[in-house]
Amino acid sequence: MPAAQLKDYYKILEVSPNATTEVIKKAYRALAFKYHPDTNPGNAYATHHFHEIQEAYSVLQHDALRRKYDEERWLNGMSNRAKDQVVITPQWILREATRLERHMATVDTYRMSHSALYDYITLLLGDSHMAILQQVGDTDTNHGIVRTLLKSTATLKHPYMQALQPRLAQLAGSDNALLENIYTQVQHSGQKARWERYKPLFIVLTALILCVLMYLWARVKYPR
Repeated sequence: MPAAQLKDYYKILEVSPNATTEVIKKAYRALAFKYHPDTNPGNAYATHHFHEIQEAYSVLQHDALRRKYDEERWLNGMSNRAKDQVVITPQWILREATRLERHMATVDTYRMSHSALYDYITLLLGDSHMAILQQVGDTDTNHGIVRTLLKSTATLKHPYMQALQPRLAQLAGSDNALLENIYTQVQHSGQKARWERYKPLFIVLTALILCVLMYLWARVKYPR
């Protein structure tokens, strides 16, 4: 599914995307007072807008939530450019993939939106775009797109990486080295997913073993 349209929280609070937390707080207080239901009794628009102001502020005043929102907003903007582009060419797809790679280099991969990243790549490698890439048959460009997207998806969760594998492999064609890179990255994401699944159990077992060892050591050192 394509990335969902995001509300522009900066526009709602009437601030710049570069606004500081203090500026955002001041804007929120002014707008909340202006549109508060108590100040505008019976005004349905004011009530609705007041709730949107609260929603925007709850995200933008929180550093982690704001970073995640900014990332999704950026990817959503790329999605809109892809939809509005009149002429799609392999070079345009490669340029957008390169823009994505540069963006991902600035993202906190532990807090990034994996679904937003996946949604954009599936848009970039949609059926119509894949048809153009196959029809033009520019091997160097196709391979460049694969290499660039592999860098962007280095930390993408396994289910998403698995879903992207067939399209990446299709673009890789008969390049065995590139196919091996795709396979290796999918396998690595699977190993990471399994570790994340069993890590809590491993931590608990390790803690239990340490407790038992400490108990046995205490029995030996301080016998009754």
